[in-house]
Amino acid sequence: MKKGLLVLLLAVAMVAPAFAAKGDMFINGKLGLGVSNSLKMSGAGEMPDDLLMGIKAKNPISLGAEFFYGLMDNLSAGFGVNYTFNSETNINRVKAKIGTTNIYVAVKPEAKIDSDIVSSIYVIGQIGLAMNRCDIDGVEDNMPSIDSGLYLGAGLGTTIKDCVIVELIFSSSNGSASQDGETADVQYTATTINVGYKFAL
Repeated sequence: MKKGLLVLLLAVAMVAPAFAAKGDMFINGKLGLGVSNSLKMSGAGEMPDDLLMGIKAKNPISLGAEFFYGLMDNLSAGFGVNYTFNSETNINRVKAKIGTTNIYVAVKPEAKIDSDIVSSIYVIGQIGLAMNRCDIDGVEDNMPSIDSGLYLGAGLGTTIKDCVIVELIFSSSNGSASQDGETADVQYTATTINVGYKFAL
């Protein structure tokens, strides 16, 4: 948890000076669908093969919001939060639900397009704090304790008519889980298609 918070604070400190100058500001609201999400654990002695190789999650839905500040015509910086709803999966043949909440800072270089439909195409990079969740059916007293860790995300997107955004994000939400004196590294990887709306401020 402490390492994750430190990473987030350092990332904010790197981006914060950019807001000293006047620039365009906007907020993105996003709805996402996970098309390839999985949870993997490692480093805790003998682990079941399914946990070592990665447990697939059923196409989770996510909600996100981002604030961006235009540093120049083709570069924006900001911060955001993304909540991925719990999705059903099987962990060693036991039904479970997994999800994550990520808080991050982001940079977004983009290229303007002279078109009646597409306004721009862009790449986006994100770094911040990942808070993974795991809920195992029928287990209440001996649930694993999951600590926060590093979140990393990167993707491609486009803006349509300067207000609708469509993007593909690849992300990794990392942390650690403790149970019965053993600690394992936890990695929740996701490929998400986002559709959203850009609100100018």
